[in-house]
Amino acid sequence: MFRTGSEDSFVQSLQATPAEIRARRSSRLRSAVLEWSRDVATREFLIQLLTVFIAYFVAGKLGQATTNIRSSNLGPVWPAYGVALAVFLKYRYRVWPALISSAFLVALQGSVPSLGAAGQATAATVAAATGSWLLRRIPNFDPTLPRLRDALGLIVLGAFGSACLSSLFGILSLYATGIQPYSGIESAWLIYWLGDSTGVLLVTPLVFTLPQLLAIRRGARIAELVALVAVTAFGGFIVFGDFFPVHLDVFAFGLLPLVMWAGIDFGIGGATLSVFLIATIATILTALGFGPFAANTAFTNAVLLDVLFTLLAVSGLTLASVINERERAERERERLIRARVEVEARLRHAAVVESSDDAIVSEDLTGMVLSWNHAASRMFGFAETEAIGRPISQFLPPELLSDEATVLQRLRDGERMVQLERARIAPAGEHIHLLSTISPLRDGTGRLVGTVRSVRDISERKRAEEALARAKRKLVRVQEQERARIARELHDDIGQRLALLTVGLTGVSHELQTQASAIASDLQSLSHELHPSKIEVVGAVPGMRVFCSEFAAQHQFDVHFEASDITRQLSSNISLSLFRILQEALHNTAKHSAVRQCRVRLWEAHGWVHLVVSDEGRGFDPAAAKEHRGIGLITMQERVGLVDGELRVESQPGRGTTVHARVPIVDTDTPHEGLSYRA
Repeated sequence: MFRTGSEDSFVQSLQATPAEIRARRSSRLRSAVLEWSRDVATREFLIQLLTVFIAYFVAGKLGQATTNIRSSNLGPVWPAYGVALAVFLKYRYRVWPALISSAFLVALQGSVPSLGAAGQATAATVAAATGSWLLRRIPNFDPTLPRLRDALGLIVLGAFGSACLSSLFGILSLYATGIQPYSGIESAWLIYWLGDSTGVLLVTPLVFTLPQLLAIRRGARIAELVALVAVTAFGGFIVFGDFFPVHLDVFAFGLLPLVMWAGIDFGIGGATLSVFLIATIATILTALGFGPFAANTAFTNAVLLDVLFTLLAVSGLTLASVINERERAERERERLIRARVEVEARLRHAAVVESSDDAIVSEDLTGMVLSWNHAASRMFGFAETEAIGRPISQFLPPELLSDEATVLQRLRDGERMVQLERARIAPAGEHIHLLSTISPLRDGTGRLVGTVRSVRDISERKRAEEALARAKRKLVRVQEQERARIARELHDDIGQRLALLTVGLTGVSHELQTQASAIASDLQSLSHELHPSKIEVVGAVPGMRVFCSEFAAQHQFDVHFEASDITRQLSSNISLSLFRILQEALHNTAKHSAVRQCRVRLWEAHGWVHLVVSDEGRGFDPAAAKEHRGIGLITMQERVGLVDGELRVESQPGRGTTVHARVPIVDTDTPHEGLSYRA
């Protein structure tokens, strides 16, 4: 008895094990998936072939539209060749049947015999494939031309290089079939070569960069792109529409700034779009008999157009690629810097933090300790296991946490670091000075999630600064004592002798007597400046007022002195420091301001005494002055620093100068012993 194949299969399926059944099902599923994938790939390939055929055909018909400046199937711009190179760069070489058939059809409709059309189509296909192959030899070649190397490769190899092949074999095909365009084979080859080259320069980059322009979504960028297109079109119509009374070829190069604008703001896409728009307008208007290139022969007009388009395209592509490459390099540099900073931060957290002499503590926004290094354990007396996960207020002294809310707000506002200097008394009774540096702790999105606090013991530095301040005060004391001694010598000895000399010259010579009197007066003024005895006798405000009057009389200088709200007697330390600052400021004003008047104000506010000396003279550049600090500025800074004050100098060239000193008021001389000028 015989069984059919289906019956055998049925019997085998009944006898199969579950594993065999699963294997058969898996095999059928793989076969179905492979068949579906092949169908999808086939459909995609057919769509690619159709796209290539239509794109080349449309570009070819556009190139044949300007018959007035063409000869046979040749013209100044052949955008179809740019499409051919672009499709090989995008789809590789498997789409060649669609390309060669479309090229044959376009050439055949351009009054070329079948043999000549076949030769032109073959030449364009082989040359475009060769250009694509050469460009792919450039390492990491990108058809969007983000690098100068890519742009130069497209210009040299893709445009001028591959066009040599297409023009050579294409023109031989035409001449072999009896077609002799333009006025000789040399002229025809030049137009053929320039036409294919400009086609690549105008079309190929635009194919790959136009999607970037269409992806612009911001309103301002869209408005700028629309303005660029409108201005470029308007400029093209102005130059090539016979709006100038004379035809000068150089007018056409006035469009180059528009190409540069497009390349700078919109990159390769903008530059190519602007040149393509200019080329379209120029070619159409020239074919219609308008513009600076319409008054010559068809060959000359075609060459001039090709040269113009080539120069515009090469300039725009190279400029845009250089700018893009520089921006990419800058972004890469910033990325590397960020990566290096992240690595360094991890290293600091892993090694440097633990080996640091500074206490480094991190906490979240609720005040819970996240990390606690060995230096923190040594400085505050709590182990890491005791601190982590518990409120930081249990471990750090209150002085370091007194401004916590203010610090957090400053970090939220964008400050990268907040420094606080605090003093506390150690259990042994000594004063300890701590410098707390607080930085933000952020997550991957940049949100503030906590703080990192670095606490450093700066007690040694503080003691060194106090020792230096004491040394400076002693130096000032010695200086003031020496000034007082010299002033006494000048006033009591030399001044008296000059007075006797003046009396002795009575009746002898009036001129000598006058000169001796003048010398005695100058000597008295000098002694008063060396030793401000008036401040000791009458106080700071009257003494400064008298000094301003004497200074004005001696230097023929108008000094307007104003004092208000001084409610208590200033200590001798403050009085002497402010007097010396006033003295130095007035001398600088008289010497450098180029004006003959200034204003002096002295007042008290909120526990501070303020002294301001201002003028409306020539002024100076404070930044430059910091690099070449004079003795006068250094002296004023040291004087105000010795009484815990502050000095600010504001000036601008041509807008005057203001010297503002402010000093906290103390009731006695004891805080800064040694500054008294009493000898």
